[in-house]
Amino acid sequence: MATCDERGSLELTRAAAARLGDDGLLRVALPLPESRRAIWNLDSNPVLALSLALPTTYRTLQVKGRDARRIEWPGHQELTRAHGAAFREQVIAVGVPVALAGLFLSLNRFETFAFTPTEIHEQTPGHGAGLRVK
Repeated sequence: MATCDERGSLELTRAAAARLGDDGLLRVALPLPESRRAIWNLDSNPVLALSLALPTTYRTLQVKGRDARRIEWPGHQELTRAHGAAFREQVIAVGVPVALAGLFLSLNRFETFAFTPTEIHEQTPGHGAGLRVK
């Protein structure tokens, strides 16, 4: 996920889970302490871009939003555990050593945000990269 501060300085962080709700909001769990700068950015500038990638296929989408805000997200802990396990299997499948595969995220504490997706772009490498999906 990409955020920026009031000066436009970019901050990248890895989300621990994301889920689209029936209400149209995309919920994101950001791990602590790794995401503290991104969280600070979102508190002052609610614009973000979230890349969603499947390592084994390189299939990637980018979702943009302009209204990120902190939310209560009951049940996000189960989703972060499931996402962490699935991500671990994906990175092992593309050659990351088993001993390192669980080190991409801490899965203990999170801040949760939601935003309204305003644009979705294809980011998979190839001829369609950058094309707007929505």
